[in-house]
Amino acid sequence: MEELKIKGYCTFDQLKTAIVGDVFEFEKFSHLKNDKILSPLKKVIEETKEDLEALATKLSQLDVEVLRPNMSNTPVDLSTYARKPPQQVRDDMAIIGENIYIANNLPEYADILDRIPEDKKFYPKRYMNYSHPSFTFDMNINDPRTPDQQRLLSTSFIHLLGKDIFWGTNQPGWKDSPLIEHHKAKWESEGFNVNIQATEEMGGHGDATWCILKPGVIVTLHDLQNYKEKFPGWDILYLDDKYWDQLSDFRKMKKKVGGKWWIAGEEDNDQLIDYVESWLGDWVGYCEETVFEVNMLSINDKCVLVNNYNKKVFDFLDKHNIEPIICKQRHRYFWDGGVHCLTQDLYREGTQESYLNVL
Repeated sequence: MEELKIKGYCTFDQLKTAIVGDVFEFEKFSHLKNDKILSPLKKVIEETKEDLEALATKLSQLDVEVLRPNMSNTPVDLSTYARKPPQQVRDDMAIIGENIYIANNLPEYADILDRIPEDKKFYPKRYMNYSHPSFTFDMNINDPRTPDQQRLLSTSFIHLLGKDIFWGTNQPGWKDSPLIEHHKAKWESEGFNVNIQATEEMGGHGDATWCILKPGVIVTLHDLQNYKEKFPGWDILYLDDKYWDQLSDFRKMKKKVGGKWWIAGEEDNDQLIDYVESWLGDWVGYCEETVFEVNMLSINDKCVLVNNYNKKVFDFLDKHNIEPIICKQRHRYFWDGGVHCLTQDLYREGTQESYLNVL
């Protein structure tokens, strides 16, 4: 088995290898007989698989080696437990420097992870024997503020900018946790500057709230972190995060599901809504917090994959000589995931450079 090289220091360095996620086959729902549930689920699943395949094809055309989860690795019985599919890979792992941090060790990733040397892989302790010598995500440090130490580090809250890591915690009030200090010390020993951002400052997953496109260029929702102070001289595009209020059909479903998910045209399908709410809770996120125009995947500092057309964003990209390529994800409002969420960089060219205070 050929060893898989991994490296990542910047979100806009040339992308060479990436994972594109996948979802379970519709046949896994053969136990259901209610067409009010089956028909819209079939549409969502089959069109999602089409869009993911198109995304993988586009990346290959851009000379990126694409790896996919092995969906035959583990039988899944959705009649007993509808666990999360390996679709939003960004939630499940992160490359930091020349190591990989695996937050959700789903069996469909095994063929990929088995190709990475053991000394490069770090897991949450729940996946490991206590005698395992490797550094783990969540060390056995007691803190009374939460019973769930495993959810402290969410890989979708990590932004890499050369020597700088911008890391959002996954729990309010954890900014000064001993666990945070533990990880911070490790990464600082590897030459990184670690900037801690509390969840309440970010307003959601990091890749759904701001995006570094190249040195000096950021797209974001609002002034999440005092950009003038942290990124002096950078050109910042601020987007409106209130456009959901303009969608009457979304507002109608929001009253029933709290803004977590939306399938257009199914606002009155209470049988489907009850099924998703009671059975597919691990599948959906909280789409109202996401502005998908921010959720972009850079191929390099001159090309970026986007979910949809937005004149304000496209004009800004043109200003900075960045080519946008639309890779539509028709059901992003159901899954709460755009092209950045659905992929994971495994290897980018580039080194641990400093990009701050150099413009």
